[in-house]
Amino acid sequence: MKLRLFAAPFADAVAHAARALPARPPVPVLAGILLRTGEDGLHLGAFDYEVCATTRADAEIADDGTALVPGRLLTDIAKTLPKGAEVDIELSRDRLLITCRSARFTLPTLPVDEYPALPAPPDTVFTVDGDALADAVAQAVVAAGTDHTLPALTGVQMILEDTRLTLAATDRYRFAVRELTVKPTGTLPAATTRTGRKKGEDGADPAEEAGRAARTVLVPAKVLSDAARTLAGEHPVAIGWSDGQVTLSVPGRSVGTRLLEAEFPKFRNLLPEPDDAELTITVPVDEALTAIKRVALVASDRRPVRLAVDGDQLLIDAGDGDDAHAADRIPCTAAGAIGDRVRGCDAAFNPGYLTDCLKALTTPEARFHLTSSTKPVLVLGHSGEDTAGDYRHLLMPIRLQG
Repeated sequence: MKLRLFAAPFADAVAHAARALPARPPVPVLAGILLRTGEDGLHLGAFDYEVCATTRADAEIADDGTALVPGRLLTDIAKTLPKGAEVDIELSRDRLLITCRSARFTLPTLPVDEYPALPAPPDTVFTVDGDALADAVAQAVVAAGTDHTLPALTGVQMILEDTRLTLAATDRYRFAVRELTVKPTGTLPAATTRTGRKKGEDGADPAEEAGRAARTVLVPAKVLSDAARTLAGEHPVAIGWSDGQVTLSVPGRSVGTRLLEAEFPKFRNLLPEPDDAELTITVPVDEALTAIKRVALVASDRRPVRLAVDGDQLLIDAGDGDDAHAADRIPCTAAGAIGDRVRGCDAAFNPGYLTDCLKALTTPEARFHLTSSTKPVLVLGHSGEDTAGDYRHLLMPIRLQG
């Protein structure tokens, strides 16, 4: 192996591949980044049996070859190289030589034959604008759980229905659902249950059941979030899944991961309709976030942030009794309930969850649709006279004692 390329694209390529490096490699070779020459330049990849990241950088290839080198060290080296300089890379026996101007590095190599084969990307199921995908995923993942003893709650469910893609996530205390428009390719993988039995054995139509399963996958939230952010831009992102894996890719770059084999909660019937609300409260998002941040200084798990309508203002407070107490007010518009019923819809929330919900909105106003102080609250974005229905956030209030 002998090649030359510029430092900036080399560093970008190495950083992308390093996303799949495990924090604690179970075997030494999984700590490596695989470098391979090809007709179209230098190919880099990393794989830990769960996540796979591949990329390509333009390069002048003098001699073909393949090398596996310590990934973290290669990443640190690539970041220090002058961006506009040329980098020479040469494999000499069991050492990889990297030269950039006056700097020279010699890296040990790892046994290539012990490295697992990088999985082949599945056929594309649909394409979607990169920026739109990144925004949608960012809104959905705020509700994803982090408890890996409940794997279904650490994922984002993706449901493809015609040209609509639904992203849903929950940690049991909140639910985030985002919809966006995509371009299906018409290619869907075959679907079977996790036990391997054919669809339809429970009496349902086999074709209908298989089609529904093929259009629904559960993707690890952390990997999906990182991949969508990495591949964002004014270009289409291709997404495909099959054989228990999903891959997001753009020309010359991809991120793939294993699908979660878990049962995601059915959520369609959980989401109330805005018209069913007893009370609708509209507040400016920025002012609400600022006030909640102040009041949350005295909040805790046992002392949540409380919201109460007082005329044309929303009272936000936390703490009471002999403990610290904080309160603030912001303008609001309340509709749908009057008199004592307005005060009867007071609700309390975990301040972190409430803040995450408001930050996920992309509109200047938020609308809280309440039915009672103990039932889930539907939060929608609102702009002018329009309600942004493509993002719905369901937030569970905290029952107040006494």
